[in-house]
Amino acid sequence: MTKNDARLEVGVVPSAGLLLLRVGVGMTMAIAHGWPKLERFMGPEPRFADPFGLGEVPSLALAIFGELVCGVLIALGLGTRLAAIPFAFTMLVAVFVAHAADPWSDKEHAFLFLVPAIALMITGPGRYSIDAWIAARRRR
Repeated sequence: MTKNDARLEVGVVPSAGLLLLRVGVGMTMAIAHGWPKLERFMGPEPRFADPFGLGEVPSLALAIFGELVCGVLIALGLGTRLAAIPFAFTMLVAVFVAHAADPWSDKEHAFLFLVPAIALMITGPGRYSIDAWIAARRRR
């Protein structure tokens, strides 16, 4: 194990906490928010906010990617740090653009997904993840 590997190694108990965080946040976002958006996308007339002028359908597709695809990747611990970027960006847009005029109680939900996404960008997925399994295989 190199010095860099040792610096990034996370213990058993913190890794169990990261696993719980990843699965809880990733799957909740994917099932409760991303999947319904995918169903809307597959419907006859997908309607969605267009905060950046890309169009409703591309904006919806990007939200689906950030919530459903990245949510599942985070839960699995696959490409966790990279998957957390669009996940967090989607939540930033929800907090500061889509719900900008709404009361805090409406923004709070997106903010409560944003915080763990940023934490996972910093910490990584822990040892109970596909990322850790891949890294261990590469060290052999």
